[in-house]
Amino acid sequence: MTALAVAGTVVAHTVPAFAQADAGPLATWRDGEIREAYDQSARETRVFVAVMPSGPQGSPTVVVSARWPGRVPEKQVSEFEVRVEAGLGVNPNFLRKATLALILDRDTPELRAVEMSNRLRLSVPGPGVAINSGIATMTLLELIQVLQARRISGVILGIPVEFTPAQIEALRRFGDRVLAPPPRR
Repeated sequence: MTALAVAGTVVAHTVPAFAQADAGPLATWRDGEIREAYDQSARETRVFVAVMPSGPQGSPTVVVSARWPGRVPEKQVSEFEVRVEAGLGVNPNFLRKATLALILDRDTPELRAVEMSNRLRLSVPGPGVAINSGIATMTLLELIQVLQARRISGVILGIPVEFTPAQIEALRRFGDRVLAPPPRR
């Protein structure tokens, strides 16, 4: 329940759990937090994980989410949304760029990259705008590669970052939830 004051009158309204879980850039997350919400009106479930990898210019927020119709997935989710936000934890004077790339297992023979910059849709597109957030899609294969990585670094909105072991473990817990096989009927 949320109260809103309008012209001296307090109006109370209920905010659905789904809207609270999916507040986009306005959401407040703890590092490694996983949320799950069912949207009754859309009849779909969404699962989210948030991590805040750090680097010399700050710690952007990365939220990965999966959605499926109904309460239980009937088939494997094949596409995931990756939302990135510079937020207050990033140096405001750092010139951000429209980049989103994860480097997996750097300095090993298993080195690979998940490059999503060409799929990154900025919240405010156009020349000369401040780049603060964006959304990209990640394929099932890319998510599996991320979940198998022992070390993850990357460039998020032009900010070089490193993921901690706890953040990698949070991504794996998210993967365990959203990649679980559908129940047999």
